Amino acid sequence: SKMVETLGRFPLPIEVNPFGLRATEIAVAAAAGRLGLSGPVTLRMTGGKPFVTDGGHFILDASFGRIPDTRALSNALHAIPGVVEHGLFIGLASAAIIAGDGVQTVHAARKPGSSIDHDVA
Repeated sequence: SKMVETLGRFPLPIEVNPFGLRATEIAVAAAAGRLGLSGPVTLRMTGGKPFVTDGGHFILDASFGRIPDTRALSNALHAIPGVVEHGLFIGLASAAIIAGDGVQTVHAARKPGSSIDHDVA
């Protein structure tokens, strides 16, 4: 299941501009370190070459382990030149419908206008 209370079980995908890749990779690791996170940040490869997105970007997979403050990490990553997007989708949904094995669950925000308090990896 991808529904978790705290993110970090799977690597966090970070879409980056190929130009300045190494500097961006270092900045991502440093930003994570300032938040008490550590772990390998690796370039996603396919067929011996960097994986390229439809937009012509690369993907860094960040294995930071448990990410207790997703909002702080999201803000830190968005502030790094070269980071295009990442896999933390903070405050974008007021409800989530999760379906599987014939079971559907609806998770709604506690109050109108707020976002759900679970992370989906």
